Amino acid sequence: MANSEYKILHGRPNGYALMPWASQTIRDAIGRGSFERQLNQLAEEGWEVVTCSTASEGSFLWFTPQATVVLRREKRSPPARPSP
Repeated sequence: MANSEYKILHGRPNGYALMPWASQTIRDAIGRGSFERQLNQLAEEGWEVVTCSTASEGSFLWFTPQATVVLRREKRSPPARPSP
């Protein structure tokens, strides 16, 4: 698709457990539910999910899930410049 642009979103789908004194800005960026909020915000901007995958990182005793989502939307044409 020549008229499309792509974006890749990678992170922990369940977010990080944060200390109670973490600011709301930090909670929104990496806290519980932040990955879902990012996907919803991108969907409002016109991005659609093309594909996604999950994997686990870590060792035998400790691991964290990771998600990778590929998104696509139509390229937006730049605003026309007025002629002199």
